[in-house]
Amino acid sequence: MAQVTLLCGPSCAGKSTLARELEAAGALMLSYDREAWARGVRDGRPSQALMAQIDADFLELLERVLPTGRPVVLDASLSTRAVRDRWRMRLGAMAVECELVVVRAPLPTLLDRAHGREPGPESVVLDDAALTAYVAGFEWPGEREAHRVVETG
Repeated sequence: MAQVTLLCGPSCAGKSTLARELEAAGALMLSYDREAWARGVRDGRPSQALMAQIDADFLELLERVLPTGRPVVLDASLSTRAVRDRWRMRLGAMAVECELVVVRAPLPTLLDRAHGREPGPESVVLDDAALTAYVAGFEWPGEREAHRVVETG
């Protein structure tokens, strides 16, 4: 059975960069931002209904791909423990091991990266206030939640 890497972190932390590296090494990359862009969302704000459909499509794809042994990387913020737990529970039900990788950078680095961003399939653009509020409300994994940290800035 394949390994699934769950990427966790705020916008501009470097999750998509890491996901693309894993994709180049052969992993299947599942990206909510990329998929929403492909379905016409250009403002980075897909509806809850669309996110639910993308989620269902990802689960269906995982059921087909994981038995082949191909590794998978999920490029998502996973900003709350509940969301991370839901992904771990889903993968556990498929008898799949996963690793949670927390991608971090200091807020000034995130803001600097955001200033240079253009909207795109893996680039949700947030203004300074929105990004600062997002980071402030981020529910980082604690010591009781197995994870590995990657510092990008």
